[in-house]
Amino acid sequence: MIFEVATTEFDALTGCKLSAIDIGAPVVRMEYSPAGGHIVIAVLEDGTIRSCDFDTEHTFVLYSPEKRVERVNADTEVHIALTPLQPVVFFGFHRRMSVTAVGTVEGGRAPTKIKPDLKKPVVNLACHPRSPLLYVAYADGLVRAYNIQTFAVHYTLQIDNSIKLVGAGAFAFHPTLEWVFIGDRRGTLLAWDVSVQARPNMIGITHVGSNPIVAVAWHSLRQFLITLSKDGSLHVWRTHIIINSNRPPMRANFFEPAGIESIDIAKILSQNGGETIYPLPRIKDLLVHPKLNLSTVLFSNVATGDDSKGRSVSFSREARKQLFAVLQSARGSPGAVLKEKLLLLGSAGILADHHLQMQLQVQQAKGQNQLTISDIARKAFLHSHLLEEHGKSGPIPRLPLLTIADTRHPLRDIPVCQHLFPLQPFHLDLNFFNKEQRILHYPVRAFFMDGCNLTAYNLSTGEYNIYKKLSPTALGGNERYPKRMLYSEKQHLFLVVFELRDATNEVVIYRDLIDLQAVGEKVNTFTGRDGAFIGPTENQYAILDDDKSGITLHFMEVSAKDPTVGGTSEGRSNGELDPNSFSESSSGNDRAPLQFIFETEVERIFSTPLESTILYVRSGSHIGLAKLFASTYRISSDHGQYLSTKLEPGKSIKLKSNETVLQVQWQETRTGQVAGVLTTHRVMIVSANIEILACSSTSFDKGFPPIS
Repeated sequence: MIFEVATTEFDALTGCKLSAIDIGAPVVRMEYSPAGGHIVIAVLEDGTIRSCDFDTEHTFVLYSPEKRVERVNADTEVHIALTPLQPVVFFGFHRRMSVTAVGTVEGGRAPTKIKPDLKKPVVNLACHPRSPLLYVAYADGLVRAYNIQTFAVHYTLQIDNSIKLVGAGAFAFHPTLEWVFIGDRRGTLLAWDVSVQARPNMIGITHVGSNPIVAVAWHSLRQFLITLSKDGSLHVWRTHIIINSNRPPMRANFFEPAGIESIDIAKILSQNGGETIYPLPRIKDLLVHPKLNLSTVLFSNVATGDDSKGRSVSFSREARKQLFAVLQSARGSPGAVLKEKLLLLGSAGILADHHLQMQLQVQQAKGQNQLTISDIARKAFLHSHLLEEHGKSGPIPRLPLLTIADTRHPLRDIPVCQHLFPLQPFHLDLNFFNKEQRILHYPVRAFFMDGCNLTAYNLSTGEYNIYKKLSPTALGGNERYPKRMLYSEKQHLFLVVFELRDATNEVVIYRDLIDLQAVGEKVNTFTGRDGAFIGPTENQYAILDDDKSGITLHFMEVSAKDPTVGGTSEGRSNGELDPNSFSESSSGNDRAPLQFIFETEVERIFSTPLESTILYVRSGSHIGLAKLFASTYRISSDHGQYLSTKLEPGKSIKLKSNETVLQVQWQETRTGQVAGVLTTHRVMIVSANIEILACSSTSFDKGFPPIS
């Protein structure tokens, strides 16, 4: 963050101030050095470029302009590009014919002016994060990749003349693939595959809007591409490639809208004790953390100084005139037309969108679905008058931190302990109870899903390798997205739940081959939306049907070589899996999978160490246990056995309004098995009979879920 002439560094997770450096002039543009350390390269208002080391709180000048008249301000476009391969920064002013290179360390490379081979205005710069390449964007839409040492041309990114481009406004790079994303100043978004430098291939193109694209960022954790247009509108895209050898991929289908809700600026600034800024500022820049699920938006400067109040009042009066004109033109129109016109005012910063939504919710709660012109006019005029009198105008004192969260999987998107991997969050299972020795034995490896690859992370060496490559597509050609992964240490079995686009979900079962006598490697796939291990030896696993109506119980006989569970050599199969059901084959005890039907739909199922017992969650109702009686039950009909899901006092836990169960972790104590249950509202310790032993009484923060 920037406070006048001081640059301050904060911790992104806690918000704590780490250090500050007074650099003598306001900062126009700054970036962290990709070479590592807490070093920031900043362009100041007087045209100088400084290096700021927050560890030593030391700063020195890298470049000083020859002419002191070259002053810049917050609206001046200054292009800088940093590479992790060399201690050098490339920079240039907008639409100039040259690029300047200067070293980023004290006593390093002297400023060198480089004139490209093309005599065209330069409109942007970017460095490849892994290759020694500098991308120079020109005003006619052409982009060339130069070697950062010799400045020789490697390749050119240029499309045919049928599509008009005016120059790149922003660059972004995929963290692992050789994909380059370019946002043009004409509102066109392009994707290039540069894995073959002799022949770059454009793999995607879409038209975002009529406004120039000023920022493009790749969200590594959610695999999204985020674009920001000059009018302040944000768009989130999902990349989509149809793998079909019979026909080439369609460029127009590469970018798909991700369905993210729009950002309400007034709501963001007023959250957690903030003040509403009026008139509403426009989003100027977007920054996405490369490893955490965190991003922030920078706003354009609003009126400051003695005339700020007068400008605010003038803007308020003009906004009320526009509002009155809209209400007059909508007289006699349906409520949907009026709502659409008011939402346009909200996106233009005249009427806050979240205030309109609150009014609509209040009216619907009262049973008044049809809003009258007089109701909207009265509330809108009162709201604009309130902003005129009490709205704050001037510099924004707060920097909002945002996260892209999936309401169906809140725990996955918490930006905690995600810095270990560049692609996926990583955490071990929660431990709710201290053991007698007060020693927690961490495993040698921890497993997580890196895309569709099952990956193992070594906790001692810090290295990770791909354990098993699972198919990224289903049998029907639909793309797979990993939803959750379970690992049974006792059975060395992986259970991965995949979410499919426009198709039923799948559950993949894969066994870690540690026994040399076991059968060959095999992966089995079932249709389902969730899975869980059952029993003290985890020799059973259940799969929840995709329609949430029932579960299928599969059996695995315990290996004879496992002395901890009393296995014998008679009738055992040493861990061999049946190729059809993925259950362990046994000549003495062949048990087919069993089908159970719930009385009502069940949202989630969780593993339990209890014999023939599954823990289920009914959305918006309760948490309960269901006895499966797998040891004695035999299927007598095609429908299976019905399981009760009634809310019974003493045998279930009633959920609060909008409460979602995130994680359940069991642990054995002197009094038996107990479980820690983490939800979006509380943390509970429950007994094996689902009786609450302890529960968090208050929420320690206002997050969703409360991560404290």
